[in-house]
Amino acid sequence: MHDARSLDHYPPGSHRIEARDSWAWIHHKGAWRKGAIHCWYVHGDTWMAWMQHEDPTPDVPWSAWGLYLYDGVTIRRRHAPAARAGVEIPTGDERRERITALLRDTGYSVEPYRRTSGDERTLLIC
Repeated sequence: MHDARSLDHYPPGSHRIEARDSWAWIHHKGAWRKGAIHCWYVHGDTWMAWMQHEDPTPDVPWSAWGLYLYDGVTIRRRHAPAARAGVEIPTGDERRERITALLRDTGYSVEPYRRTSGDERTLLIC
């Protein structure tokens, strides 16, 4: 996977939009890092995120800032805390295998769901 594309500055005539749901993941210097989008700059169909994120150097305790081109692949929303999903898969011989997965925002929305009859609880992934 490629890294988020860094930009030196936003183009003249861009419109600034305040961020909502600002918590994000950014793929930077070869790994996913926690970040927060401060604001958006929009120029035509191009969206740019002015954001802070964890510095890839382990000895640096402060966040790095930058302007990045938004493409939906290298910058993604994140839930805090990360949502977990448990899935039971029948194995065919009356046993079930249980898989637990972290959903670090893959574009799905995760909501608790309770059936109207009975106490069985499940997780609805839309």
